Amino acid sequence: MKKSSLLLLITFVVVLFQGCSSKKYYEPEVVYDSNIAVYDLGSKITNINSDGATLDDGKFVSKEGLSSEFLEEGYTFLNKNNGVLLSTNDESFLAITKDGHTEKIQFDKNIVSATIEDNLVAMSFIDNSISLFDIKEKKVVFKEYFTVSILNDIRITNPIFLTSLVLFPTLDGKIVIVDKNKKTIYKTINLDPQNDIHNIIYLNAIGDTLVAATPNKIFSFVNGQVKILSDDIKNVAVKGKNIFVSTLDGRVLKYDERLNLLDSKKFKFAKFHAMVYGDSLYILESQGYLIQIDNDFQNVAVIDFSFDEKEKVMAIDNTIYFEDSYITLK
Repeated sequence: MKKSSLLLLITFVVVLFQGCSSKKYYEPEVVYDSNIAVYDLGSKITNINSDGATLDDGKFVSKEGLSSEFLEEGYTFLNKNNGVLLSTNDESFLAITKDGHTEKIQFDKNIVSATIEDNLVAMSFIDNSISLFDIKEKKVVFKEYFTVSILNDIRITNPIFLTSLVLFPTLDGKIVIVDKNKKTIYKTINLDPQNDIHNIIYLNAIGDTLVAATPNKIFSFVNGQVKILSDDIKNVAVKGKNIFVSTLDGRVLKYDERLNLLDSKKFKFAKFHAMVYGDSLYILESQGYLIQIDNDFQNVAVIDFSFDEKEKVMAIDNTIYFEDSYITLK
């Protein structure tokens, strides 16, 4: 009996070792030294959404860069737009800060995303409901509920105000378009209803083009035409009329605004963490590399870049934030 148990244990250890040793990693043939400046955030990232991050010293990162102001204790960053900072806490308070003055409003559910324009705040909640709140009238002027989503990607996107419309990304893979004047739903686009994790991780309106993505779908809406492609999506970046997508299996794809494939690159065994566009496309890879691809997708350079894949990472515009540092790629 003892011999059988020992043999079983040895077999298990051998199989486990072989499984670990057979794991494949991205190995570029040529690697260039880095001359990219790394800047100190002064604190570690504790919380991330698609538009920014909360740091453990109370500062935050937004599309404006590293803040000089501090969040109140217990609050996390939601959004900063039109000069107004939106943050929230675990007691369902929304803090609206402008010109050094903060107003707090409590709701009945925790807030996961928010955007403000004039007197209207567009919000989505942990129960996958959405609402418009009028801060002058102190009341909810629009509210709608959708299917509760249990599993969500942390890169939850904020609503977008677009002329007379508000675009709400939901946690169950929809884009709900609300007429902000009539306070009614104008259109609902069901982007990704089938997968377990299907919240919108990217939403951007660029001119006449609306681009959205879930972890499983990429969506383009331009001049009344809709196109949806399925893929295992890791990151999305947009430059001009080009849409760039990185995937879980190490591909980098270049599309036009109508999601016609223009070009692609495959990086065997690569695991991507973030992607931005500066003067070129840059993708941060888990083994400590920064992959640079020119706009024509002809030239590729792999840069040696020290990075711990366990660190929290996020990308905004042409800047990559990781743990307690950041780089800007111009």
